Amino acid sequence: MNQIIDTYCESLKLTKIQSEWHSLIDEASKDNIPYHAFLERVLGIENQDRIERSRKTLLKLSRLPFRKTLDGFDFDRVTGVSRRDIEEYMNLSFIKENQSLVFLGPSGIGKTHLTCRLH
Repeated sequence: MNQIIDTYCESLKLTKIQSEWHSLIDEASKDNIPYHAFLERVLGIENQDRIERSRKTLLKLSRLPFRKTLDGFDFDRVTGVSRRDIEEYMNLSFIKENQSLVFLGPSGIGKTHLTCRLH
């Protein structure tokens, strides 16, 4: 039966389930977890793994040049928006409010720096 489950996981490209189903079954058996809760956990783990792999792939495809932090950002070069606003944007609060974030301005003020920081 183990080989059949592994074969199905491989065929369906359920890579995370394939690597973890043994331990998940042991945990569910030990803790007497109901079938629906077990299935929810297994699918949730696979879903989260796919989201993370997708995020990494999209980040790689974005070809952003480097990782940045706000520690090295020169807030004095930016006009029209406060340091506090920028820090709030970096917390991704605009997403919760269904808003978009667009960086506009001349060269050298830090648009790419902030974009790299967002990921």
